[in-house]
Amino acid sequence: MPVVRLIAENIGPFERVDIDFSDGSGRPHPGPHILAGVNGSGKSTLLRAIAWAMSWPDYGFQEDEWRHFLRGPKSRALVQVTRDGGLFSSYAATADTEPGWWGPLREWWKSLDLPGECHVVQPDHSSLDLSGEDIVVKKFPLAIRAYAATRALSYVGTPGKMEALGSPTDHCLGFESTIQNQAIQRWLVDLFSRKALAKERGQEFETYEQTLNRFQDALKLVCGDESVYADVDLGPMEPRLYFRGNRLNFSQLSDGMRSTVGWLADFMMRRDQDGGKPGLLLLDEVDIYLHPRWQRILLPAVRKALPDVQIIGSSHSPFVISSCSDARIHVLTLDEHGVAHAQSPQDAPFGESVTATLIDIFGVESRFDVETERDLKTWDALKRAEATRKLTPDEKRQLDALSQELSDRSEELRLIVNPARRLPASLLNALETQTGRKGQRARRKVKLA
Repeated sequence: MPVVRLIAENIGPFERVDIDFSDGSGRPHPGPHILAGVNGSGKSTLLRAIAWAMSWPDYGFQEDEWRHFLRGPKSRALVQVTRDGGLFSSYAATADTEPGWWGPLREWWKSLDLPGECHVVQPDHSSLDLSGEDIVVKKFPLAIRAYAATRALSYVGTPGKMEALGSPTDHCLGFESTIQNQAIQRWLVDLFSRKALAKERGQEFETYEQTLNRFQDALKLVCGDESVYADVDLGPMEPRLYFRGNRLNFSQLSDGMRSTVGWLADFMMRRDQDGGKPGLLLLDEVDIYLHPRWQRILLPAVRKALPDVQIIGSSHSPFVISSCSDARIHVLTLDEHGVAHAQSPQDAPFGESVTATLIDIFGVESRFDVETERDLKTWDALKRAEATRKLTPDEKRQLDALSQELSDRSEELRLIVNPARRLPASLLNALETQTGRKGQRARRKVKLA
């Protein structure tokens, strides 16, 4: 069920936006698709627009909060997906609540001339087929999960406090509230317990073992450490993570691990309960708590751990954006009126430096801090003036002071403001001649010896 296209109107900073998640030929691209742009350009808004259009009442989407991002009854969104067999379907949502609200939504969908049928969720958990004659069809669950950076994973304690997940779709689009801490720990305890019990009784236990192995393998990839693994303590029975020689409960993990292991475990738990459906993974700035070294490995690791899952995320990190060769980057910009626009998707700057990514994707022209950048501009202006005229005494003193101050800050700056001076050609020739004579005398001594 990968997404091919998102079209939305009058949401957040967008008047209208059309995002292409295909491979350029109409076929779905698994991504990762990364939304990048300045604060306020609508990255999180677009992820939530996808969730809004595809959400059912029990999916945990924060409808009340979302209403603040809408610009009135004409706010609407449509997500085009591909289903089994390559068929297209669309899911739509509208802020219009007036009687007959589905009529304008149907006309909008028809004006887009999209293939396949179009469904819109109704409050009774059914789906209204806009492509038919007002036919209400039975609900079919969608394998979509959405996460934002959160430290929801924490110590629970006794198994009695670990409530199992009722359905793989429960709160699956809550973003900050998607991770079900108690259910994750119950899932892990149950897997270990059932595996051990089935093995002891001589029954089939490979299914539990394979599920645990998939989680363990994903954990190793995302953490970038082959030694990390999960286990369950017997007294009290609780999950533990073994990492770099430490045996930790979930509250003892670093913020980065709590966030990353949290959404990864939640996703794999839901997928296990969902029969292994590939599905769609929405990640809203989940690199927030991660060190740059982890940011560099996050996307390639997730891509390898979940090869059949489409990933759409957002990030402010140049380490994330330039880390994955197969990623597609969707740059969002703001015009002078504060209206957001989406540029055409581009391939990830794989193989380019972080500095190049900062310039090309984020528009950050300088690799230095703001104060140093300002001082360098002043120094550069004085050097340019010196090349065309004689500086005034005040300008000369300012240039000398800036040159000394910048040189003292770092070796990199010293090489910029005080580069090594070139020796005169006459001196270089004399040195080469002298070196040549010394070499000839040394060779004569070797022959005599």
